Amino acid sequence: MELQIPYRPMGYQGILHADESRFKIVVGGRRVGKSVAFLQDAIKHCLSNPNRMVFWVAPTYNAAKEIGFDEFVKLAQVLAPAIHTIHNTRLKVVFKNGSTIYFKGSDNPDSLRGRGLTLAILDEAAFIKKEVWTKIIRPALSDKNGSAIIGSTPNGFNWFKDIYDNKSSDWSKYLWPTELNPLISDKELLAVQSEISRDEYLQEYCAKFITKAGRVYDEFTGYNVIPNWSPSPDKYDVFLGMDFGYAHHTAIAFMAVDRATNDKIIQFDEIYITKTQMEDIIKLIRLTLHAHGLTQGDMNICYSDPAGNADELSSGLSPVDMMRNQGFEVINKGSRINAGIALTRSYIKNSLGESKYFITENCTNTIRSFNGYQYTVKKDGSVKEEALKDNIHDHLCDAVRYFFVNKFDHAKYVASTPGLNAYANGSTRQKVMKRCNSCRRPFISNTPVNEPPYTCTDCQKKEI
Repeated sequence: MELQIPYRPMGYQGILHADESRFKIVVGGRRVGKSVAFLQDAIKHCLSNPNRMVFWVAPTYNAAKEIGFDEFVKLAQVLAPAIHTIHNTRLKVVFKNGSTIYFKGSDNPDSLRGRGLTLAILDEAAFIKKEVWTKIIRPALSDKNGSAIIGSTPNGFNWFKDIYDNKSSDWSKYLWPTELNPLISDKELLAVQSEISRDEYLQEYCAKFITKAGRVYDEFTGYNVIPNWSPSPDKYDVFLGMDFGYAHHTAIAFMAVDRATNDKIIQFDEIYITKTQMEDIIKLIRLTLHAHGLTQGDMNICYSDPAGNADELSSGLSPVDMMRNQGFEVINKGSRINAGIALTRSYIKNSLGESKYFITENCTNTIRSFNGYQYTVKKDGSVKEEALKDNIHDHLCDAVRYFFVNKFDHAKYVASTPGLNAYANGSTRQKVMKRCNSCRRPFISNTPVNEPPYTCTDCQKKEI
């Protein structure tokens, strides 16, 4: 049986397809065609001989479905003469010759056990736990002398890099930067470089392994600090980035965005205060605006952390409630911390060396925070890809981050769905008492008992 699949590999993909090595690793940039090539290898493997067993493993079930299974379904009509059944709920394809492909997520490791595999494909492997490969997939290849293709965009220094660096002759190794794909123009790559930081570009598009050693915002320098300045409401839109606290600091960044370009951002003031009631903080916001010749009416939007939605037991109102009651427009949404940091870094200095975020000299606490904000150091002295929550440098950095991820809604950096505790304007739900799943203390919520949030304000802050 001869099947004509509408697939014409790029030169570099063709080399991978012709490689008969048992183990292959591909370090690739975005949109270079890793997953497409892997799927073709899986199909070829199943049709070449009967009774093959293939696992396509992605970081999550949804990724396995959207990147692997859904792409296979697009070829189902062409492959129909060779297909016995397609199970849409189990993400399983059975061919007439007895070969089978399962599309699975590594977030359910138990579903990966118990099979002898002839081929395993780990797509975006750098985002899959090491144990999935070492303790589950690799042993499953032993009894049938199965092969593996492991591919991913880099994700810091982890087990995926270790395999790529391993000098073992068992592995064929490929480096596919995005520029290899002739469908991605130089103009497009140049545009991307202006939007993200140098480290992000090197990792995501050049397929380089980048580690975040030391300072989180290592590109922040004296160049980003400018003389004191006040925005003209005729030329600049004014926003707030806010991280609420009481025992810990409340941090507020006053941000001005050039209306003409919507690109240049200047932080012209700050509030950094502890053990202060929200009524007094609101007064302080107005006084700070007044010091710059501005009024509350000159404000656009206040962007806060999602935990600001949670109720304060003392007043029965959240900080967001109280600000809205005083006429401020407050918006927030959930976001991934590391992705938000990457977005902020791209404004401090992008991969083209351009800076679009500046801080005035009077913002001494913000400058100190950016200079001191560190990644977590493990006991062995290595750096963990996680910003340290030290309650000293993180609050103002968080406030700035909330501004960027809310104001500049780049899909790459912001959660695809609102946070579980997303706060809706005009919500009229009756307040109920819940018990925090983490600390077991009672707290007031605007949502029913069987709906999130399930944790109190303090515990939510620890999770953000």
